Amino acid sequence: MKGTTILGVLAFFQDLNCLILAIEKFGVVTMTTFNKFVSLLVLGLLSTLAVSPPPPGPLLRNIFTFPPNHFIENIAVRSNSELLLTSLSVNTLFSVDPTVATPNATVVHTFPAGHGLMGITELSPDIFVVVSGIWDLALTRATLGTLTVWTVNLCTSTPVVKNITTIATSVQLNGLAPVPGSNKLILAADSDAGAVYRINIATGAYSILFTDPLFAPVDRTIPGKHLGINGIRTNGLYLYFVSSAQQHFGRVPINHLGQKTGPVQIISNNTIVGGAFGSQYDDFDLDREGNAWVATHPNHVVRVSPGGEQTVIVDEVLLLNPTSAQFGRGSKKERETLYVTNGGWFTEDFTLINEGVVALDTTQV
Repeated sequence: MKGTTILGVLAFFQDLNCLILAIEKFGVVTMTTFNKFVSLLVLGLLSTLAVSPPPPGPLLRNIFTFPPNHFIENIAVRSNSELLLTSLSVNTLFSVDPTVATPNATVVHTFPAGHGLMGITELSPDIFVVVSGIWDLALTRATLGTLTVWTVNLCTSTPVVKNITTIATSVQLNGLAPVPGSNKLILAADSDAGAVYRINIATGAYSILFTDPLFAPVDRTIPGKHLGINGIRTNGLYLYFVSSAQQHFGRVPINHLGQKTGPVQIISNNTIVGGAFGSQYDDFDLDREGNAWVATHPNHVVRVSPGGEQTVIVDEVLLLNPTSAQFGRGSKKERETLYVTNGGWFTEDFTLINEGVVALDTTQV
């Protein structure tokens, strides 16, 4: 028991003893007065004995770090709280349970040899869409004709993976998002063409819905300038997006078919300076208040309010070229936790290290 609590208990009994002595010396005290006095003393005692809330945990904590040369690119969160992680450098979809004492990565599915995985999104409960391709990691471009769209059905104990279509016209499908209200249409960001595709998962049909100068890369040959529109999310009848090359976060109004219904609106511009190739917005998630939480190179997460106000979280130990972010699902604690994927760092011999996933407690921001 803390010292203040002991003093409070002693004070309670001292006050009660004084009351008894007063009754003995001066005569009768009314029952109402007596009850009020005792009630006040008990309330004081209870408030003194009240247990202080535990101190908050760390703002950021590591969940899992992969072995070298696993470039963790994107994340989706299942309704059971498990994290699905894609890797651009290996052909494996991973799962990590962040709620256990010692999280570990398990293999959900292995895709064709030579492929790496890019975007991922949930189309309907526990049915996810993933894009794979054969990648040039230096340019972050796929060999033309290799970008393939898959569904991963996790509704049964054994995952069911289906090849939907090959996108013959693109070399860089990046972020994915479902069309609002649809269980068969998704949107895909083409970071090279500065375009948004619509893909029909039921039929395999695809087409470019719209382009915009604000989606385009600045220079396809320069890292940090070579990726235009990158992460995307849909919320209501808006498609939210980041442009890594042009350094902005914005949105565009769309309809229930995913078609653009108005001009692109810029909400914020990245103001962070630093990193070997400068700072870039990457993928992001939206919270229930409409704030965007943007994974930002080289060591940042940026919260952007609906009005464009930015709050910057920086950590040079646990945020290592963040690539994507998504809120947890399940318990209140999980829903307040932002899971951030790390692309990692290259050593002098070009070994990629420290790629993985970390947790950010958003209640402390």
